[in-house]
Amino acid sequence: MTCCVLGQGEPRAASGEEQQVAEAIEKALRKHGADVHRCFQKALADRLAVAGMVELSVGVGKAGKVKAAKVKKIDKSAPPALASCIEQAALGWTLDGIEAGAELVLPFSFKPQQSQYVVSAADVPERVLGAAASSKSKPGPRHDVPFSVKVLADETNVKATDISLTLLNVGPASRVAMHRHPGSAKLLYLVKGHARLLGPSGVLPVKLDEGMAAFIPSGYPHVIENMGRQSTAVFLQAFAPPGPERVYRDPKDARGRADFEVIRDAAQAKVPPEAEGKLVVASAVDGKTEVLPHGGGTARKLVEGALSATLYEWSDGAEVRSQGGLAATQVFYFIAGGGSLEVAGETQTFAVESVLYLPRGTAYSMKVAAADKGEKVVAVMFHTAGRARSRAGHR
Repeated sequence: MTCCVLGQGEPRAASGEEQQVAEAIEKALRKHGADVHRCFQKALADRLAVAGMVELSVGVGKAGKVKAAKVKKIDKSAPPALASCIEQAALGWTLDGIEAGAELVLPFSFKPQQSQYVVSAADVPERVLGAAASSKSKPGPRHDVPFSVKVLADETNVKATDISLTLLNVGPASRVAMHRHPGSAKLLYLVKGHARLLGPSGVLPVKLDEGMAAFIPSGYPHVIENMGRQSTAVFLQAFAPPGPERVYRDPKDARGRADFEVIRDAAQAKVPPEAEGKLVVASAVDGKTEVLPHGGGTARKLVEGALSATLYEWSDGAEVRSQGGLAATQVFYFIAGGGSLEVAGETQTFAVESVLYLPRGTAYSMKVAAADKGEKVVAVMFHTAGRARSRAGHR
């Protein structure tokens, strides 16, 4: 991932500093480049099409410490959140060799990215239907709304075409009202909490506990209800093909609205004939377990079909490699542990609550690492139709 470079020409010093000042600025920017890269990384987590120029005006105080920072200019293709992040980061910078009282303009040019494979859920903004992205400063899901969503992998941030993934937070004693997805199948995985899946009148409720998955065929009316009165229920929602997740980014999106149909009349909540008997609920203890070679851990198949889910528990240090190009798109969500991913000639690290999006045809190598010695690395993988060709080992 290429982050950014200084804009055309040297940084401009408002008081007409000499060449040595420009060199001091370049040295300082190299020192604090990781801060700018981190801001760029956060912006990309929400939207891949982030590029352009951001000009930052800074005021320098004693010992070269930045005492004030404000964005002077920003291109339309660079989101305001990126500019705000750089402003905040700059307040912790020190520009050695710059005298107190100097005012500088630092131009950053962000290069467009063609793809990304790793997204941290912590960097993705939280959204509520009909409301703007949350600007809250406290970590964790919101508790002032019935439910909120983070779009982890879709066409906007990873160019998803086969499958999309969202993180759904349902508040205490709250629910997602009766709805259906006419054009997409959905696979739910309960990461945290206790919940129920309610269907049309006459269909018995299905209880969901942590680690359980539910395949919901397209057109199947359902309610997602949090049974906890004091805690948030956290779900992963995979859609294939993508579509329903578009309504979270834009409630007026025509395609998203067509694929996310809210059912206000209970009489209209009927299971279509083609969906009869296709609702599948699976527990981790019931899935088929495969022991991975070389003590690499286990793979437990939860749901198999056009949209499938597998729970992996790797040993610390296990390695996973695709055998040539993938036959099916894979999306991993890490529940515990992290590691490094090598793809397209680059190596990226990832941690807990990270998403790895690996489209069909991708060749990759991954090495996982436990958070603490002796612990397992846990991830749930969603994939589309096609055999997920990969092998795992342990050193």
